[in-house]
Amino acid sequence: MNHFDITRWTDFARGVTPATDRAVMEAHVVSGCARCRETLNLVKRVVESARIEHAYDPPEHVVRCAKALSALLSPARSHVSTLIGRLVYNSFGELAPVGMRAEDRVSRHGRYKAGDFCVDVRLDQEKGSALATLVGQISNRVDPDTALVEAPVLLMARKDIIAHTVYNRFGEFQMDYSPAPDLRLRVALVPPGKRLELSLKRLVSEMPTPTDRKAPAASKQRRNQVR
Repeated sequence: MNHFDITRWTDFARGVTPATDRAVMEAHVVSGCARCRETLNLVKRVVESARIEHAYDPPEHVVRCAKALSALLSPARSHVSTLIGRLVYNSFGELAPVGMRAEDRVSRHGRYKAGDFCVDVRLDQEKGSALATLVGQISNRVDPDTALVEAPVLLMARKDIIAHTVYNRFGEFQMDYSPAPDLRLRVALVPPGKRLELSLKRLVSEMPTPTDRKAPAASKQRRNQVR
């Protein structure tokens, strides 16, 4: 029995096979060829999936965030300009309010300025917890009443993305992350086609890391050995 290859069955499923050839192929399947019927069923599923995907129109905000995310990850030589944030306020060194100094939590608050933009960042971590929380808000200092266009925020440790989210029209964002060295925020601005780079190194220098959390246990073990 002569069989038809997958390219012929693909044309058949797409409806572009000439009428004379189509009649022959239909008769071939009806005759009971299991191999060709299986091939035809496969290409029919592929063609149908392609048609559905072609007809799908993703939401505008999804497309916008995808483009912004691409801009965030693109090399510095791209057409997207980068604004380097300058840390203008760091809560480290300030005394906590009376009544909160014994709280089992480490918190840091920082403010950055970059061009016309200001970013407030707050880091919170329960002592002994494996995760920390970053809460922030970006605002336009020149035109603070203008709503922002939602866009991605990446938290990076050197070249690795360890957490990500999208800020809302108020510029607010929040994410949980595992503490790591050399943290920085990369924030997309859509428009005007820019991105912010904020180094968190000074802000988190006194935050506990996974290594720090292991130290008390090791010290306790050494004390037990001495006893």
